[in-house]
Amino acid sequence: MAPVNSFMGKFTKAAFAVSASTKRNYHGMESRLPKSSMTMNGVSQETSSIPDISSISLSHMCQMFQATPTDLLYLSSQSGIERGVCIYRSVEKGDAILSIPISSCFRDDEPPKWFEGDDDGGDEHDINRYSPSGWASRLAAILLDDEFNNKNSADSLDPLEIGKEMWKSMLPDRNILRASLPVHWSDELLSSTKCTALEVAVDSAYFARANTIMRLQEELKQAFFDEQNVDDDLLKRKCDDALDIVSVQREHFEYSTQVYLLFFIRDIFVKVQTRTCRVERTCEDGAQWGPPLRILAPIFDFINHGSIRNPEKGGANAAFGVEGAKMSDMNNANLVVRAIRDIEEGEEILFDYGDSARPAWRCLSSYGFVPEFSASEETGDDDAPVENAAELWMNGFRFDIDPESVPYDLVEVAAAQALLDGESNDEDEEKYGLLTPGVAKSIARRATDSAYHLLLEPGLDASIEDEDEEDPEIIHSERLAAALRWSQYSVLLSFAENLEKFSSQSQQNEAE
Repeated sequence: MAPVNSFMGKFTKAAFAVSASTKRNYHGMESRLPKSSMTMNGVSQETSSIPDISSISLSHMCQMFQATPTDLLYLSSQSGIERGVCIYRSVEKGDAILSIPISSCFRDDEPPKWFEGDDDGGDEHDINRYSPSGWASRLAAILLDDEFNNKNSADSLDPLEIGKEMWKSMLPDRNILRASLPVHWSDELLSSTKCTALEVAVDSAYFARANTIMRLQEELKQAFFDEQNVDDDLLKRKCDDALDIVSVQREHFEYSTQVYLLFFIRDIFVKVQTRTCRVERTCEDGAQWGPPLRILAPIFDFINHGSIRNPEKGGANAAFGVEGAKMSDMNNANLVVRAIRDIEEGEEILFDYGDSARPAWRCLSSYGFVPEFSASEETGDDDAPVENAAELWMNGFRFDIDPESVPYDLVEVAAAQALLDGESNDEDEEKYGLLTPGVAKSIARRATDSAYHLLLEPGLDASIEDEDEEDPEIIHSERLAAALRWSQYSVLLSFAENLEKFSSQSQQNEAE
């Protein structure tokens, strides 16, 4: 049998290559501010000395966190919901856009003494240090400790503490942010995305969160509260919010300790999931001297995602890394964002969040937004996750496809069906390999049908109670589910179009 033809330059051997990928982040970014959930909350002025959010500038925050330059960045609201970090003046390729000391950030290698979630003793070879539940637990504990040991920080004269309060006041609205993350969605809404990979990821994340919350809940009770006076259910909910990390307003202190705990811990978890970056501990010569560090960096975490593979408008124009680190010493190092091309005045700063932001379903699961579909994709690494992917079912089998390649297993299934239907024969396979023009057309037809079925997916309005029809959280979640379906629809149509072109070109070459 002739070797299998290449399609658009490559074949994907494994049918589940995309969803099974476990490669680490492309640029190290593990979490950030969700693209489509940036409604801003103020801090209660009755108990806080920081200015109202409308008067807070990034210049002022940079001074509080000792970040430089202090006069380059500003927050721009582009649609009332989204906001981004823009520049007051143009910069050239290689210029520093933001440099913030690591000492001004939250870092996962400095958990509080009361936290016993890690048993590795700092062993860089222990896999628990690299697991999401491991570093997420440590960062969540750090944020919890910072809050409960600094209850009066809003009245503090310490610039760093004032800066932290400013940062907290500018975080997204709790309900909208939670509505952005599929781990908080109903089964019905999750199913409406028609994305098996997302459902599997959410199931896995749900149980991992449950274990992490349980551990934090118990340790927090022992460290700060009389166990007999704490409601376990409320505390559990608080831990859940902690993993998401959103703004905790000062008026929460007016409620009982149990209620405050409940909301705060859940808030911290949202912050950890959506705003943390991953950096390598290396010397100037590139030698790695320790395990990766997870950092939650104020100001830096306001910068939105742009794909490094997309050269068009909306693609990455900056990249970040740690500078000034010495062997076994990060105390004087800085997290630095630099321009990777010339950037014009007023342009938004964007950097690539890495593999955790691709394909679209993973980006939604990690950050709570669906990136816009772009047909252009530039990568020299065949093992890197594809930018755009969708699932295609054929003869009871599921395959992950992208516009530029076709899974080998999909070709085998389609070729076998074509032989049974009399649409292909041994002579065709001798000429073209398994991916004959007829097989390519049959896969294209299936992809087109699947794409249009995504558009026919009914909304969930009929299942929503009348009083919830205007609920902004439900509307926001449904829009994200629809956006993911549209992304998959676009991928499937592009995939089908390329297959049709391949089929036509093969037949044309044969005729010549």
